[in-house]
Amino acid sequence: MIRQSLRWPPYLLLALLPIVAAAIYISGQRYDPAAAMFSFQKGSADSIQLPGDVEGYKKIGSPRLFTKDNLYEYNDGHAEYFISKGFAGLNVYDYAKTGTQAEALVEIYDMGKPIQAFAVLTDEAPKDAQAAAVGAMGYSLSRGMMFFTGRYYVKIIPFNDAVPAGKIASAVEKAIGARAEPFTLFERFPKFGKVVATQFIKENYRGMDFVHDAVEREYDLDGAQVFIVLIPQPKTSLEAYLNFFKTTNTKYTVTNHGAREIYNIDDKYEGQWSLIPMEDTLMGVFFIGKAADDKIMELITTGR
Repeated sequence: MIRQSLRWPPYLLLALLPIVAAAIYISGQRYDPAAAMFSFQKGSADSIQLPGDVEGYKKIGSPRLFTKDNLYEYNDGHAEYFISKGFAGLNVYDYAKTGTQAEALVEIYDMGKPIQAFAVLTDEAPKDAQAAAVGAMGYSLSRGMMFFTGRYYVKIIPFNDAVPAGKIASAVEKAIGARAEPFTLFERFPKFGKVVATQFIKENYRGMDFVHDAVEREYDLDGAQVFIVLIPQPKTSLEAYLNFFKTTNTKYTVTNHGAREIYNIDDKYEGQWSLIPMEDTLMGVFFIGKAADDKIMELITTGR
């Protein structure tokens, strides 16, 4: 089993834990049972009706529809990737300013669940993508847009620079509307520092073959590199971790901060890190670097 190695001074993790516990307490007051285990209701992409005209660009004909059986006809070489992520269906719409030759494509992938649409977005976004205010999370590209809303992963692909990709993206988001289930998972993360990146790890999180569907957020906290991970099915996941610790002779202690239990792990691969069970998720805390004591105290007292 290959695992990444992270090392940091133990006292820094101890200083950070009260911050996380305070943030957990506050987010716990907003507990949303609908988001438990990251599961949401499914629906059908073929019921989405996009506008016939956006900024003078007109929709051409009916959308092309693809399923698991024929996705390779449209996305040959990448179809298996989408299917492995939970793909349920794809609608492709053509838009043109004049004539019938498409000048932009709108691709709406029904990924079955919001968490799976989010996973595809984070996988597909290039490094130079710029955050955009569209959907639950979106990006502006050198040419085009990509975002997710509910269970839908959406790509706007223009064939020339004149296409108003942002306007089309907004129109698509509006057309999807209430069909997009709420995505409240991000609210589980503590509110501190600067968010550097958020990613979805479908399986084998940090080399653990029993950890699946993890969402990890990286923060910069006064120079400290902090990683917070949310893992679904907290009871089952914690039991799996504890069994792993037992079979590998990994030492850990249990402390309490308010009503929360904190499992402090002394790991020969990862160093010292922590697990914190919550109502609907298991939170892991990893970090390296140095954070100013006064900043830590400010976060503890404000709970932000």
